[in-house]
Amino acid sequence: MGYIVTVDERGRIVIPKEIRDKLNLKEGSKVEVALEKDGKIVINVKRISVDNIYGIAGKEYVKIEEIEEALGFESDD
Repeated sequence: MGYIVTVDERGRIVIPKEIRDKLNLKEGSKVEVALEKDGKIVINVKRISVDNIYGIAGKEYVKIEEIEEALGFESDD
């Protein structure tokens, strides 16, 4: 089922609520808009995953004692 939407004076359209709900689109969600050769507009939802951000902060070295302290473990000393 398609929807008829209106382009406003700034070129914006509103994605109907039913579609936003099905795609879990919220304010700030990222979508990719592409134009195909036959004139169709394709909108792809951009999801961020662990694979997208893995390694972004670089390597972090932590001592086991720091981990235990952060978790509230008592020292045997």
